[in-house]
Amino acid sequence: MIKYAFEYTDGAMMYYELDENAYYPEEGTVLEGEWLNLEEFKCRICTIDPETHPQCPAAMALWPVLRDFGHRISHEPVNVQVDWTDVHLEAVTSTQQAVRSMVGLMLALSRCPVMEKLRPMAHFHLPFADAAHTQFRVLGMYLIAQYLRENSGMEPDWTLEGLLQNYRELQHANRRLAERIRAASETDAAVNGLIILDALAQSVEMGINQNLKKLRPLFEMYMDPE
Repeated sequence: MIKYAFEYTDGAMMYYELDENAYYPEEGTVLEGEWLNLEEFKCRICTIDPETHPQCPAAMALWPVLRDFGHRISHEPVNVQVDWTDVHLEAVTSTQQAVRSMVGLMLALSRCPVMEKLRPMAHFHLPFADAAHTQFRVLGMYLIAQYLRENSGMEPDWTLEGLLQNYRELQHANRRLAERIRAASETDAAVNGLIILDALAQSVEMGINQNLKKLRPLFEMYMDPE
């Protein structure tokens, strides 16, 4: 269980508990708001059947954040505490940075078939990770997946082409989700998506080859041809 606690100087406090083994929202959940309808701003790569799941699972997963942080300003300072397993982390940071960390976790645990590809990272969640840390973890996650595929008799992707494709799909999904939230902000007074939009704008962009070149010096001990 990963627990986030936010505390503002005005006394406002918000708590979230996220089970890294669960899916959000729970099966059968229905929320109010036309902006949640799957067919509105639906991703071209979405494989969800609107007959059985009429609402966008990624948008549904973020609804609590939109509800609770909608009136906050991106740069407003907040004390945030994160607890998981035997680790406790506390920081005073901007609302934007604090929310960005939790949004990434929420999307990875959502029922969105695109965001779900990041689900393994939820089990090794690293709050407030910068781009370099995130990229390292993403590369590691993908390479482990390829090793497991090969061990299971499936074709592995050691070229990382599949990872590039995954991130193109994630960027597309992020853009559509941002459009959905922006439209909701204009039509629904209860939805102020500026915080989420800021968080989505900071989603990691992967330049695989460039990043691997930067990492190579760290692995010189493995480059000995023996």
